[in-house]
Amino acid sequence: MEGNLITLDNGLVVSVDWLSFTVMSTADVVDVLDMFGYVMEDFTRMPRGARGYKTMFRLNGYSLSVLCDGNPDMGIHIDVAGSAIGELVRSFSETLKINTPFGEGYDIDFDSTFMKALLECIVDNGHVTRLDIAVDDIGCRYFSTDDVYALYSNTQIVTKTRNVRNFEDWDAPGRKSGHTVYFGSRTSDIFLRVYDKQMERNRKLVDSGSRIDTPWTRWELELKNERAVNVVKLILSDLSLGVVAVGVLSHYIRMIELDDSNRSRCSIYPLWVDFINGISSLKITVPKFEKSLEDKKTWIKRQVMPTLAAVILADGGSLEFVEDNLENGLNRMNKSLYNMAMAECMGG
Repeated sequence: MEGNLITLDNGLVVSVDWLSFTVMSTADVVDVLDMFGYVMEDFTRMPRGARGYKTMFRLNGYSLSVLCDGNPDMGIHIDVAGSAIGELVRSFSETLKINTPFGEGYDIDFDSTFMKALLECIVDNGHVTRLDIAVDDIGCRYFSTDDVYALYSNTQIVTKTRNVRNFEDWDAPGRKSGHTVYFGSRTSDIFLRVYDKQMERNRKLVDSGSRIDTPWTRWELELKNERAVNVVKLILSDLSLGVVAVGVLSHYIRMIELDDSNRSRCSIYPLWVDFINGISSLKITVPKFEKSLEDKKTWIKRQVMPTLAAVILADGGSLEFVEDNLENGLNRMNKSLYNMAMAECMGG
């Protein structure tokens, strides 16, 4: 139900390995933390801020940072490393708990996941700025990093980028300790790295005396800005994380057999067919999606009503606070929201 770790039919494992987003709906850091199931006591204030924000808080025990006290138009920014994604999803899921006639449950669609609900919450309150998706080939049943670079060197990889780099680490002659093939530029909105995860993990475990003996290749897509926003839209359009990850990857690169003088007519490399496993290529462009008024009502019910109910309760059941702020809300309403309301009104 979590939705942040998907095993595909062909054995590949897909997960979100980094998530950065900015909340714009409130400038109150306490409200933002509450939105995702946290309180201030869960965090430690760091000595300095970053990226134009004056203040940074770090979640105790996890690589999750909250940046605040920036300019009014900067919102509150959150960076979540792969090791903290599961913790964020767990904490957020607690905010969805409700009591039902059958006991404790969650305010979530039957066919949805906590990861999808988390992304919906982020989109309702701000926007994603970076999303990394990892496709793990544990056991290396398809391609090693050596295979990938050999196929590229033999012109058997067709890619939309001209910038491909091969980088190897050696800790002694004849003993390789790291290998990554980079497709694209790190500064662009889409960037792919294929690296030897077994070597990377063993390099970090060297002082512990333990090691990983299973070969492991990771394909990692780093998506930023509009590319990240569009991939999130694809996930929210009822495509699974696994389908989106492999679909975007197969649009970005493909492997071929050199069986035609025109590379565009070459057949697909058989093992790449197994790797893709019938998932269609996905362009990271989607039609502009406008939420309906029903979507807005759902967001109010999930995110606003608990706080609003507390305010009304504190005011002795009076709706004066709501009534006093309706005019302010009407004055601040943007044109698209006004048009949505009028369309619903006329349709009714």
